Amino acid sequence: MPSKKPRVMVYLDPDKHEFLKEWAEDEHRTVNNLITMLLEQAIDKKKEEKEK
Repeated sequence: MPSKKPRVMVYLDPDKHEFLKEWAEDEHRTVNNLITMLLEQAIDKKKEEKEK
Protein backbone atom coordinates (compact mmCIF):
# COMPACT_ATOMS: atom_id res chain seq x y z
CA MET A 1 0.00 0.00 0.00
CA PRO A 2 1.43 3.41 -0.93
CA SER A 3 2.43 5.73 1.88
CA LYS A 4 0.29 8.78 2.55
CA LYS A 5 3.26 10.66 3.94
CA PRO A 6 4.20 13.87 2.13
CA ARG A 7 7.26 13.71 -0.10
CA VAL A 8 10.16 16.12 -0.17
CA MET A 9 12.62 16.44 -3.03
CA VAL A 10 16.21 17.34 -2.20
CA TYR A 11 18.99 18.33 -4.58
CA LEU A 12 22.56 17.63 -3.43
CA ASP A 13 26.03 18.16 -4.76
CA PRO A 14 27.36 14.85 -6.10
CA ASP A 15 30.12 14.68 -3.47
CA LYS A 16 27.60 15.08 -0.64
CA HIS A 17 25.35 12.42 -2.15
CA GLU A 18 28.31 10.05 -2.41
CA PHE A 19 29.14 10.70 1.25
CA LEU A 20 25.53 9.93 2.23
CA LYS A 21 25.61 6.71 0.17
CA GLU A 22 28.76 5.55 1.96
CA TRP A 23 27.35 6.52 5.36
CA ALA A 24 24.10 4.68 4.66
CA GLU A 25 26.01 1.57 3.57
CA ASP A 26 28.05 1.69 6.78
CA GLU A 27 24.81 1.65 8.78
CA HIS A 28 23.05 -0.90 6.54
CA ARG A 29 20.40 1.67 5.61
CA THR A 30 19.11 3.19 2.42
CA VAL A 31 20.05 6.79 1.69
CA ASN A 32 16.39 7.73 2.03
CA ASN A 33 16.16 6.07 5.44
CA LEU A 34 19.35 7.80 6.61
CA ILE A 35 18.11 11.21 5.47
CA THR A 36 14.76 10.61 7.17
CA MET A 37 16.51 9.71 10.43
CA LEU A 38 18.76 12.79 10.24
CA LEU A 39 15.84 15.11 9.56
CA GLU A 40 13.80 13.63 12.41
CA GLN A 41 16.74 14.13 14.80
CA ALA A 42 17.18 17.74 13.65
CA ILE A 43 13.46 18.45 14.04
CA ASP A 44 13.37 16.92 17.53
CA LYS A 45 16.41 18.99 18.55
CA LYS A 46 14.84 22.20 17.23
CA LYS A 47 11.57 21.46 19.05
CA GLU A 48 13.48 20.96 22.31
CA GLU A 49 15.31 24.28 21.81
CA LYS A 50 12.03 26.11 21.20
CA GLU A 51 10.52 24.68 24.40
CA LYS A 52 13.29 26.18 26.54
